[in-house]
Amino acid sequence: MNMNDYKRVTDRLAPDERCRKEVLDMSKRENKIKMNKNEYTENVSGVEVRSGHGIMKYVSIAAACALIVGGIGTTGVLLHKGSKNAQQFTEVVEEETTAEAVTEIAEEPTEPPVEYDYAAIANELTQHYIDSLNVMQYGDVSYDSNESITFYTYDSTREEWSNNYGGERTFYKVTDERFKSCQDIYEYYKAPIASSIDRKHFGETYESFTMPDNFKDAADVEYESSLQSWLGGDISKFENGSRVDIRPNGKDTCDDEAFSINIGIYVEYNGNLYVSKRTVESENAPYYANGKHSFLTSLTTEPNVLETEDNSFKASCFVKTPYTGWENAKYGEEKIFTFVLENDEWKIKSIETGDRPEYTSAVAIQNYIEKRAEYNDINIGYDSEGKAGRGIGHIMDKLEVTEYDSSIHVCKVHAVLHNMNGEDALDMTAEVSVNYKGSPVVMSADITRIKDYDSSYERPNAVSAN
Repeated sequence: MNMNDYKRVTDRLAPDERCRKEVLDMSKRENKIKMNKNEYTENVSGVEVRSGHGIMKYVSIAAACALIVGGIGTTGVLLHKGSKNAQQFTEVVEEETTAEAVTEIAEEPTEPPVEYDYAAIANELTQHYIDSLNVMQYGDVSYDSNESITFYTYDSTREEWSNNYGGERTFYKVTDERFKSCQDIYEYYKAPIASSIDRKHFGETYESFTMPDNFKDAADVEYESSLQSWLGGDISKFENGSRVDIRPNGKDTCDDEAFSINIGIYVEYNGNLYVSKRTVESENAPYYANGKHSFLTSLTTEPNVLETEDNSFKASCFVKTPYTGWENAKYGEEKIFTFVLENDEWKIKSIETGDRPEYTSAVAIQNYIEKRAEYNDINIGYDSEGKAGRGIGHIMDKLEVTEYDSSIHVCKVHAVLHNMNGEDALDMTAEVSVNYKGSPVVMSADITRIKDYDSSYERPNAVSAN
């Protein structure tokens, strides 16, 4: 092979000058070998020397270099045709390499963690829950008092019951567009609640159940009460203005629809929804010891997020409920909610009763006063006739929490207590432990007499201080 042949080979290896140089060097050595062939043969006489095709080993090396630099086949042709094709080839390779890199990145996406506004979620769900209680338990709906139905309930098996607990029951037509039936009210109530829910009182689970689809199957949902005491269902079988016997088949049976007329807050009649007059007109409402509820349940504090996990979190807030003596409560009752992510929606999983600063302080004060004979004239749980009545409502009437530390469950209170004649008799400030997991205790107290002790006003069960 002459130099031109080598050049044609090495021209195709232009991308790698080092490889070309090596091939040219090999060519020079080949020529040198040819020039010294005779001398070499003589020096090694007696040994057969094969000189034919010796250059092929160098061609093989050149081919290997070609494979290393540009590949084989089409790649070699492209390089041989000139720099333009070589440039195009380089661009294609770069594009493919870039595309492969992008593909690799796209195949392994990194999703950022979902960030939830737990406080906003807690506020929305707890407010909905409180609103639904006001609707279901206390008749917080719009209504038309000019459209009403009236029935008269009695028990044919018990005349005494009929005289004391039966009588006129009037219902007003509901005009609230949200609710057309008792089922609508139930759906509104259970909307923020998980498919199953636990209820805890002072740290102990006292109620756990699955939310049924139909309100008639929901036996116990709030405070161990049946929904029948709120949602009466359809009473269209009774004639408006008629007398309704709750036990038409004898004392061992009870007509559910008739009974719901007697106690229900809502009933359905001829395709319309009605709300009890006794519920929406507070002066006639038969709830609690004072015979009425003058306000609805409300949040007194915004939810405070306590702890969070991947699919659940806890928050607490204080709720004021229409219990006797709680009209002026600053806090009321703590509710500790557990929220869970169920089917990609946040729901209330459990509700626990926590601290009750006003109520627990009143209990602690009641125990404190009862053990001291010098305060036997102070009313700590009796009505004006000396019979058990409002209980600690007498203490709570003029009790206020001035400070409350949730971290140690201690509050400072100021209370004005009255004697059995209803007169303001004691001015008291106290520091009280109100931990719902412990016993309420007056830790310290400062008491001043407003009204002198009068033995004629002693409590019936009190030992005389004289």
